[in-house]
Amino acid sequence: MNYEIVKICTGKVEKVMLNGKPKKTGVNKYPITETNYLSKMGFEGDEHEYKGHGGINKAVCLYDKLDYTLWQDYIHDMPDYAMFGENITTIGLTKDRIAIGDIFKLGEAVIQVTEGRGPCNTIAKKYKVPSLVKMMSMSHATGCYFRVLQEGYVQPDSNLILLERDPANFTLEAFNTLLYTDKKNVDLLKHAVSVTALSEDQRQTFQQRLDRLQDNQ
Repeated sequence: MNYEIVKICTGKVEKVMLNGKPKKTGVNKYPITETNYLSKMGFEGDEHEYKGHGGINKAVCLYDKLDYTLWQDYIHDMPDYAMFGENITTIGLTKDRIAIGDIFKLGEAVIQVTEGRGPCNTIAKKYKVPSLVKMMSMSHATGCYFRVLQEGYVQPDSNLILLERDPANFTLEAFNTLLYTDKKNVDLLKHAVSVTALSEDQRQTFQQRLDRLQDNQ
C-alpha cells in the first residue's frame, strides 16, 4: 500500500527567538529539493540540537497531515508540512493506522517504526501554545519515529510504501495510551514488551513498570 507524502524535510540547527529568548533548535524543517541520502542516523543535512533527538532509533520522524486538524483552533497560519519538525508529512498514517514495527520503503531506503514521538516544549514555544505538549500527549497524536533498516537515496517526490505490517499490531494509539493516559494497564504493558521492534529504552521503561505492578499484586 502506498501513502502519499506531502513533503520530505530536513533542517539545520539555527538560533531562533522563542518567547523573546534566543534558542538553538533544529525544529524548523524545509523541503528537500534534490536526491537525499538516508543513512542509519537520518537524512543527510538533518541536524538535531538535543541528545534526546535523532539517533539510530529516531533517525526519521513522521507526522500525518490528517492530524493537523486537531490543532487548527490553537495554531494560526498553520504550515502545510513539517508543522512539528517532522521529516515526513504523510496523508493517511494517523495514530490508529500505524504500528510499532511496521516496515516501509522510502525511495531506496527501508525504515521501521520504533516508538512514538515525545512532544517537546520547543514546539509549544514556537506556536505560543503553552498547553500544546499536554494536549498532544493526551490526544495520542504525537507522530512517530523510525529506524533505518536499509540505507539509500530518497527523492523529493518519493512515496511511503508499506512492505510489512508488524504482527503484534501495537499501534501508535496503544503506545501513547500506555505512555500517557493508562500507565498501569497490565494487558497493554504485556503487549508492549512483546513487540520486538520497540526501541530498547521504551521496552525497558514498560518492562520495569510491568514488573512493579506484578510485584504489588
